[in-house]
Amino acid sequence: MSEEVAIRLPEPADAENLLALLDRLQQESDTFSLADADDPVSAAQEADQLNQIAGSPRHLLLVASLGKTLLGVCSIAPTPQGNVGELGIAVEKKYWHMGIGTALVDEALYWAQTASELQAVGLMVQTRNVAAMKLYQKLGFTRTATPPTKVTDDDGERVTAVEMVYQLAAD
Repeated sequence: MSEEVAIRLPEPADAENLLALLDRLQQESDTFSLADADDPVSAAQEADQLNQIAGSPRHLLLVASLGKTLLGVCSIAPTPQGNVGELGIAVEKKYWHMGIGTALVDEALYWAQTASELQAVGLMVQTRNVAAMKLYQKLGFTRTATPPTKVTDDDGERVTAVEMVYQLAAD
């Protein structure tokens, strides 16, 4: 690649490209799904959401971009516990194994440590997603004592998933 991949906060002008990326990610992966995928969002609504997220100490959204092309996304959203954020990440397949996922998660954890009100960042990962599990472990996530659970993937298949957590250092 002659251009360098940038890890950055999305701008409202990215809304249409972000929605297109999320659609591509859902189509090419059975480990990535959106909570409200059945409720379409317009580019204007997405731009408004991006503005709201940008001002939140409990929400983060990052994108990986190559020029104007978005190729990955990472989010941290608050959970019902309030002091724990849930990590979500996805990178287009053609950009896998290039360090983009690592860079996105690393930047998200830096934000969680330095700019958020969170005490931990957690996630559920399908055990068949070995590359993701290795990435999370490499970055300091550990499995919780919570027993493995079954989740339904986008194809309707029940698969095993485990909970992992990254503890943020106390101030």
